[in-house]
Parts: sequence; structure tokens; C-alpha cells
Amino acid sequence: MKRFKFTTHLILAAVISLTACDSTTPKKSSNTNQVSNTTLDNAKVYNQNSQYSTALDNCILASKNKSCSLNDLPLIREAGTITNSSIEDRLVVSHKWMGDRFMQMLNIMQPDIKKLFGAVTAIVIDDNIHPAFYSTQTGAIYLDPRYLWLTPEEASTIEQKDDFRKNYGNDLKFVPAWRYVKNGKDVLGEWDLKHPVARTKEQIKINLERLLYHELSHANDFAAKSVIEGANRDKPIVEVLASRLAYTISSKLYDSMPLTNMTLKHLGQVLYMGSSSTMEDLDLSASDVGALFTSDSASNMYSYATQYEDYAMLFEAAMMKYHYNIDMDIGFVAKPEGAKHTCNDYIVEWGVRDRIANETVKPRVKFVLDSIFPEKSSQWSDFLNSLTPPKPLPTNVGWCDSLNRSDIKFRKTNKVEQTPIRDFLPPYL
Repeated sequence: MKRFKFTTHLILAAVISLTACDSTTPKKSSNTNQVSNTTLDNAKVYNQNSQYSTALDNCILASKNKSCSLNDLPLIREAGTITNSSIEDRLVVSHKWMGDRFMQMLNIMQPDIKKLFGAVTAIVIDDNIHPAFYSTQTGAIYLDPRYLWLTPEEASTIEQKDDFRKNYGNDLKFVPAWRYVKNGKDVLGEWDLKHPVARTKEQIKINLERLLYHELSHANDFAAKSVIEGANRDKPIVEVLASRLAYTISSKLYDSMPLTNMTLKHLGQVLYMGSSSTMEDLDLSASDVGALFTSDSASNMYSYATQYEDYAMLFEAAMMKYHYNIDMDIGFVAKPEGAKHTCNDYIVEWGVRDRIANETVKPRVKFVLDSIFPEKSSQWSDFLNSLTPPKPLPTNVGWCDSLNRSDIKFRKTNKVEQTPIRDFLPPYL
């Protein structure tokens, strides 16, 4: 069975560098080539009868970091109508249950997700992938099976490892926090691979959709029809995408509506790319960062990692709100002292619910939605016009206590709640 280490860079493959950035575009620092080594051990093509089985074997499961041409492995949309079968034909998994579950979930997820798969060459799900990412090296998305397991037996097949960015920014005095909320409840829940409890398809559906909206938006940013039209199909896809960086949809967003706060851009490199903190960074409190965030037009602190993450976070949050009326909470909390903390040890100094409803953020959301689903432009206008203004989270309370705004009134409970580790980590690559 094939075994190799696939070197993944934060969104971009190693050969791609952003050398044409101006002062309004997030630059790649010297540390943005941080990698996680994902070992595709025992991965194989899910549908062995797929007409692309050999191409997937050669281009996705090759013994080295190979980048095939679009002639060798075309994007899914280039092979005809996007259907469940055409998506299944591009699926690579390490365990059969992962492929089975993915196809089951595809049948019950929002129909508009299917169109988004048109911009990828393959979907890879492996027990070693954590976190999920999109790769320009192969044009494929790589999904974390933590989003798919239902039984403890399935969970036991997934390798337990930390997100390699877990300790980035550890010397800062604040932590960016996030969660998705509906009716005063966190809708995502927690994943615990050490002590897994059986879940249902309905319980994993929204989180999986959220993941797919995010990762597939990267593919539709880099490999939109307008971006790669006329590209040389004989060249490796990594070279094709590298040559079209100035034409990505996120680049067009930044041409007209860029994020501008340089301090936050720098902090994005510290928190998500592993850059070193400066003395000025170490002096910043959670409330300081919140004040800076208020003055710009990002939807999430993760938006300051790269322009690509900015684009993806806008799309993800908008689709969760559009389909389910689920709000994203974002906040900056003070980092507690010591090694062991409860959720309410993280004190909110700044926070807001439904940031995409902010008047400075709405035009950027509209741009992103129109770029991916232009046929729904009038619906997007109606949707954004219907949003009520963002609501500030109560401050000087614990992160978990800030969840239910309707009854908190700045109260503090004595309840000790488990710290939701997910809330304090980067969403994805």
C-alpha cells in the first residue's frame, strides 16, 4: 500500500509566493511556510470503478508531492454535470466508513454545496488529516474525519493529534474566541476523540456543511472559471494557479475593499502563521485588540491570516446565517494565568454576535456571495438587507457565560464548565 508524507502549506503550496502584494494585501511572512505532515497511509480511491481511479492514484496518491495537469486530472466541473456520482468518483479515503458517511451526508446537506465541488480535482479524507485544508499543489480538498464519525468505533480509527498551530501566539495576553450560536445555544458541540459518545447524522450535519463551505470557497477562489480560463492545461495545476494569483476572486475583493489595519494583519501572522510576537504585541490587551477590530471590516480575527481566509470566513458565516439563521460570535478574551482553566476563566473584554450584519462588512459579504453564486444576486441583497445590527456580547464575564445574552445581564455563575478548546483555536487552514 502506498505511503508518503504530503507537505501542506497554509493554503498555498511551497512553490507559490505572494510577491506582488501591495500595502493593503496580507503579505506572507518568512514563517508562512509552516507545514503539517499528513501521512496518507492506506488511503485509496473510494470507488475503484471510477474512470479517474488511475489518475487519482497517480496525482493524489503518488509517492512524492506530484502536481498533475488539468488534462491528467480535470476539475470536477470540467468532466460534466456535477452529481453525487461525479463527486464520488473523485473521493479518496483511508477507511471505507469515511467514504460511506461522506456520501450519506452529501444526500442530506444543502443542495448548493454540490456546485462548489466543481472547482476541485479530488476530495481526500484520511485518519491523519488535522486540520482540514485546500491544496493548490493538487487542486484537492483534504477533510478531517473528525467531522464525520458517528460511533466510538469510527472515532477510534482517527489519529489523535493536535493542530500544529495550537501554541502560536501563546505569549500574547489575549485569545481570539469564536463559536456559532442559535437561540442562545452553541450549535457545534464538542468533539472528543478520547472519550467519544455516539452522534447522529443531524448532529454532525451543520458542522460538516460549515467546513465544506469554507474549504470549497478556497477552491472557488483560486480555481473559479474566470480565474483559470485560457490556462495551459498541460502545465501542473500548481503552476497554473500560481500564475493566476493576481486574478483570484479574493484579490479582486482586496482591490476594492481590503482589510486595512496593519496591527491586526501582523497579529494574524503571529496567531495563525507562527510569526514571532513583538514587544508591542505583548502589551496589547483583549480590549485593545477589540477596539482595533471594530475599526476595520473583517468578519473574524482569522480573516487576518491571509486574504484567502478573509474570503472564506465571509462566505462561511454568511451561508450559516442564510440557511439556518445561525450567528457567529467572535470575541477577544483575556488569557488566564496558570495551566488549567475553565471556560469562564476566559474573561470577555470585547465581543459581538453576527459581525457580518455590520454595515462596513455587508458589502464585502455581498461581493463574496455574488462571486460564488451570481445567479442569486437579488436574493443576497434581500438577505443582507434583512439582517438586524450586530449585538455586542457582555463584557467582564466568562466566555461560556456570555453565550446566552437574553439572561446574562452581566451575571457570573459559579458553574464550572469544561473549556471548549475549539472556541480558542483557528477554524482551519
